[in-house]
Amino acid sequence: MHLLATWELGLGYGHVATLAPICRALRGNGHRVTLAARTPDTALRLERDAFDTVVQSPRFAGPVPVGETLTYGQVIAAGGMAQAASAIPLIAQWLALFERIGPDALLVEHAPISLLAAHIAGLPAVRLGSTFTAPPARAAGTSLLPWAGHNAAELAVAQRPADAAVREACRHFGAPALAGLGELLAGAPLHALAWEELDHYGPGAAGFYYGPLVGIDAHARPEWPAGDGPRTLVYLPFDRPGAMVVAEALSLLGWPVLWHSASPPPATLPANIRYSAAPIDLGAAGREAALYVGRGGYGASAQMLGAGVPQLLLPDRLESLLLTYRLRLAGVAHSQAVSAGVAPVREALRRLAGSDHARLSAARIAARYGDYTPAAMTQLLAQDVMLSLGR
Repeated sequence: MHLLATWELGLGYGHVATLAPICRALRGNGHRVTLAARTPDTALRLERDAFDTVVQSPRFAGPVPVGETLTYGQVIAAGGMAQAASAIPLIAQWLALFERIGPDALLVEHAPISLLAAHIAGLPAVRLGSTFTAPPARAAGTSLLPWAGHNAAELAVAQRPADAAVREACRHFGAPALAGLGELLAGAPLHALAWEELDHYGPGAAGFYYGPLVGIDAHARPEWPAGDGPRTLVYLPFDRPGAMVVAEALSLLGWPVLWHSASPPPATLPANIRYSAAPIDLGAAGREAALYVGRGGYGASAQMLGAGVPQLLLPDRLESLLLTYRLRLAGVAHSQAVSAGVAPVREALRRLAGSDHARLSAARIAARYGDYTPAAMTQLLAQDVMLSLGR
């Protein structure tokens, strides 16, 4: 088959890293894979061998709705699904791309407009990724802020524009009618690349889980610096607000720290913090670390979950906030606002280091996935994708 993998929304390496293992496996099984990428350079630089061809995906360039994001329909409004007037031109671009490259089916990551275009074109599609980018169909209108207590009427209002855009696009192109976003998602089988603790909608929401499959591709293995206290691994960009607050808190504690950030520190770091501009081998460092500090990024938190390392998370966007919430419920993470200052961050680190509950919960979950093998699950996923596509 000629398969088209699609990525429209979101920035960074994670989206390409999600698609690369399955695409590489499918190519190994004799299929041809084209990637339509939001930023083709990312794929060509980091995962060139996973795809036969990489092309530019259609991208929404209009204004992004502002305000509280309550549902998945509002998440994808940033990609043009806020109204039919913005979705229809993008769908037309996808249809032209389909005609030009002639795919047999789509592998949809964070690309809802491509999924709607596939429905209009009559192309089969499967969805894969974390449950934030690829939610269960029944969760399309579920709250992304479950702690906030929004009622059903508020959630229905939040979801209404995306549902209307789906219906109007179907009418515009003369495609089979869809009631809304949930029915669109239901037409493309979901393959959740998560464990149940990482499911943004709660354990069991997605049904079967293939696991994260891939972590951050990194080989740097710096030595731990000298220091007294628990070894602490930090994945936190220095260009993010509050990074130096965390650095100062760890300096006062004197614990040995390995810290990765692609952006350099704005000031000299103390001797107990060893900085690496290159991504650190999380598997190796996780086996040696007692604590992890990060933003609640999916890939790093997933690897720490597998390594059994308690996490202090400093979420700075909706996806990381929701993942932090789920990991807190699982008992493996604490959270802290860096805006509170150095003293509260230091105390949060101390509390986590002294938490038997977090340590035991993390060890119990890691033991549950002790036999997990990404390579084997990737091959299972490749087989299941083909079955979902009728092959």
